[in-house]
Amino acid sequence: MTQREKVVDHVSQMMMTLGIKSVRMDDVATALGMSKRTLYELFGDKEELLYQSVIHLMDQRYANLAEQVQGCSNMIERLLKSVRLLISYGSVDEMGKRLAYNMKKFYPSVFERVQKVNYERSLSDLHYALDKCLEEGYIDPTVDVELMTRLFFMSMNAFVTDMQLSLPFGVTREEAFGAMVVNFLRGLSTVKGLQLIDEILLREPRPKTLQERRQELSGKEIN
Repeated sequence: MTQREKVVDHVSQMMMTLGIKSVRMDDVATALGMSKRTLYELFGDKEELLYQSVIHLMDQRYANLAEQVQGCSNMIERLLKSVRLLISYGSVDEMGKRLAYNMKKFYPSVFERVQKVNYERSLSDLHYALDKCLEEGYIDPTVDVELMTRLFFMSMNAFVTDMQLSLPFGVTREEAFGAMVVNFLRGLSTVKGLQLIDEILLREPRPKTLQERRQELSGKEIN
C-alpha cells in the first residue's frame, strides 16, 4: 500500500466513525506520523483528500457486493441478490446517509463530484446488467435498454433524494426500493424472465402486504 493509499484508507475510516466534519488535516497527519505539508503535497487540498476517501468507500462497497454475488448463475439473480444485500446493510446505510448529508452541507463541491461519479458508475453497471439479461433471453428483445436504464435512474433519484416522500405505514425506504426494482425487471422480462424471477422470489421470505401490516398494528393497539 502506497503512502497515498494509506492516507485515503485512514481518512475513509475516520469519516465513517467520526463523520466528515470531524476530519482535520492536523489529526490525520499526527495519526499517520507525517507532516501536514506532506498531506498537501499528496492531495493538494482537504477537499481532494475527502473526495478520494469517499470514492474509496464506494469502491469497497462495490467490491464487497461483487464478491457476494459471484456464485449467481445468471444476471437476473445477481441483480435481485444485489438489491437484497443493499437492503440488509442496515446500520451501514444509516452511516452512509449521515455521511452524504454532512458532505452535502459542509462540502457541497465534494458532494457534487461524488454524486456524478456514483451516478455514472451505477448507470453503466445497470446498462451492462440489462444487456446481459437481454443476451440470456430474460428481457424482451424490443426493449430499449439505454432508455429504460435512464428512466429507471431518473425515477430512483427522485425516490432516494426526496426526504418528504410519504411511504405507507411500516414500509421502509429500502423495502420500497426493492419492490420497485422487482417490478421494473418484471416489466422488461420475457416469459422466461418472469418464470426465473418468480423462482428466485419463492426462495425468499414473502414480504408482508400492507393489509397484513395494518392487521398487526390493530392487534398491538388492542393489546
